[in-house]
Amino acid sequence: MKGVKFFFASFCLLPFAFCLLLNGCSSLPSSVPVTQPESVSVTELFKQMVTKQSECHCCLDARAVVSFKSIWDSGTINGYLQAMSPSFLKFVGVNPFGMPLVILATNGDTFRYVAIPEKKGYEGDVSGVTFTKYAPEGFLPEYGFYWIIGRLYPGKMTITDVRRDEEGEGYWFELDYGRGATSLVLFDAAQGVLMRHIIVNEQQEKILDISYGAYQPGSCPTPGEITVRSLIHGSTLTIKMSDWLPEPVFTPQDFHYAIPAGFERMGVQ
Repeated sequence: MKGVKFFFASFCLLPFAFCLLLNGCSSLPSSVPVTQPESVSVTELFKQMVTKQSECHCCLDARAVVSFKSIWDSGTINGYLQAMSPSFLKFVGVNPFGMPLVILATNGDTFRYVAIPEKKGYEGDVSGVTFTKYAPEGFLPEYGFYWIIGRLYPGKMTITDVRRDEEGEGYWFELDYGRGATSLVLFDAAQGVLMRHIIVNEQQEKILDISYGAYQPGSCPTPGEITVRSLIHGSTLTIKMSDWLPEPVFTPQDFHYAIPAGFERMGVQ
């Protein structure tokens, strides 16, 4: 269960989990060139998806089952995941009787993790030493909501290349946000959704790799499964969501959780 708790302690801001899973390199997906007419056609569909995403609802509220598996540890915990754009995330992990085990919350600037059985609370800034040291290049905590929901985060974006996936799973779009690293996203033109999002550094190494699947139908499809795979450790994080509440509404205060009186408070630098 230790590996799962490690993930939960990291999930609220994500880079702690990524420092375990995503450092290292791996080959990039195989792709083939497309004709100019095909590129123009699929690019128009891609732009329509981006526009539609920008108009989608701001929030997510669903049941979530989170699984962690590595050569060191493995485990699964049920709970509830809430998120609000651009950076608010909260996860409540529960035991089989529905009682809280862990509560995690972040607003993209700070995070808080409370372990109920241990009566301990951890808190810190995502701009702290730990984040700076271990977070992979390209991950932006201020847009945490978008990583979870399978959407592209807002900002000026340039499409620099379009290629067809060699296995026929869609089209790879190379995107430049002007931040140094490059995004490779796998676009399913038939569904109008993203199936994968890879961040590549200047050495052409994958530094972040997330897959999305089991999309729910609707005007704004939501992925029912998110998978983060290890590049060097054979580790996998899987988030399976279900029972979404229709168009939930949150405020920033909903993502604040006070460490209970009597709990040991621990700062994370």
